[in-house]
Amino acid sequence: MRSLLMRCTRCGAYTLRKDVCPKCGGLWSAPSTEVQPEDKYQVYRIKMRVMAGEIKVSEETKRKLLGEAQSTT
Repeated sequence: MRSLLMRCTRCGAYTLRKDVCPKCGGLWSAPSTEVQPEDKYQVYRIKMRVMAGEIKVSEETKRKLLGEAQSTT
């Protein structure tokens, strides 16, 4: 299966465009299978799994992760 994700050979940016890089105008190549862009939604999936009880963590960790630990002033 071909990857839709392309990587610029000049600046290293990722995009779905096939013509030229929108940042620098460089040429594209398919990235190697080892290179994966960072998963920016991973933290939200982890929070949802903690809230649903699928991941068991201590109450203190749960409060920190879910942002419930607030200092009282």
